[in-house]
Amino acid sequence: MQDVKILIVDDSTTMRQTLKLILERMYDVADAEDGQVAVDMFPTFKPDILLLDLNMPRMDGFAVIEFIRKVIGDQDVFILVLTAEDLESFKPRALNLGANDFLYKPFERTELIARVAVAERQIRLTRQLREYLRRISRELEMVASLQTKLLPPEIPEFKGLRVNSLYIPSGQASGDYFDYFPVSENVLRCVVADVSGHGARAAFLMAIVRTLFRLGATSYLDLVQTLSLVNSHLIQIVGQESDFVTAFAADIDTGKQEITYINCGHCPGMLLTPLGETVTLEPQGTILGFFEQTFTPRTAPFPVGTKLFLYTDGFFEWEIAPGELFSLERFWELAETTMTRASADPLNDLMAALADVAQHKPRFRDDLTALLIYMGADQ
Repeated sequence: MQDVKILIVDDSTTMRQTLKLILERMYDVADAEDGQVAVDMFPTFKPDILLLDLNMPRMDGFAVIEFIRKVIGDQDVFILVLTAEDLESFKPRALNLGANDFLYKPFERTELIARVAVAERQIRLTRQLREYLRRISRELEMVASLQTKLLPPEIPEFKGLRVNSLYIPSGQASGDYFDYFPVSENVLRCVVADVSGHGARAAFLMAIVRTLFRLGATSYLDLVQTLSLVNSHLIQIVGQESDFVTAFAADIDTGKQEITYINCGHCPGMLLTPLGETVTLEPQGTILGFFEQTFTPRTAPFPVGTKLFLYTDGFFEWEIAPGELFSLERFWELAETTMTRASADPLNDLMAALADVAQHKPRFRDDLTALLIYMGADQ
């Protein structure tokens, strides 16, 4: 048990010596004659359990509790108050400040040992939980590292198309997916998808979705066939679960200068024409992974000067103020204004505009993914 450290804080020399005699055979014990000495010792000794008197000179026990919980920010150390003060207000005040237990002096030796044993069990449980969380964090870091490797290789230009992307996961593993790759000499396929949920499960499903979209390309499947493939496999995997996927997939044909797209329950795509018009690419299908469905592609002109902006819902599902959500309508207006400006980095400008709206760095609750594809001069 010597790996558990106890700091005794009491202005009575006799009490400190008595407590040390009782506990030092089982624990690593140190003592402090008042609260000020205790807080000075705290960073170096790093106690697991604090046996704390309340009525002391210079700094009393209440101030010690408040210093540990609020100033240092240590919520793990177990604070057991030992006091002869029996005022009714003392116990609730100490507990409200952050004490874990309360024992009046004089006390029985057996009860003290029992109370300390309870504290020790909580300390060991906390250590186990911390180690468990560290292992989970390391595993999620590995998942996140693999996800980064799944991102598409940068293609600054493809037959006159310029591609810009933004990917900011909210945690260590993301459920967002974006991709772009050629499916023929003149056709670039682009995808933005969002798996429900977060963490390793969402990341795993994202990897499956990516594999299926890539399989569609290598098997020369069109958009309808590809999305049918993705949907049917997701139904087999998560059809009885609550997971689902939204997706926007498009083929941009630089030869025909047109876009063919299917929006499956995803955020509306934004198509900005060379004439300054904004076309909303609404969903024509529902979410993937729930039931079989028929996919109907739509086609629109995509001449030189056209921009396609795709994104996930993390951009507008965050609190601009307590209780006030930033909406799709407000985000759409902001994005439209940003994308129509001449800029070398419109996506970075969009993030700056969001920060201006929030008057601070927005606290996004979800992953952020965006694609901006611009048709430049013919090659």
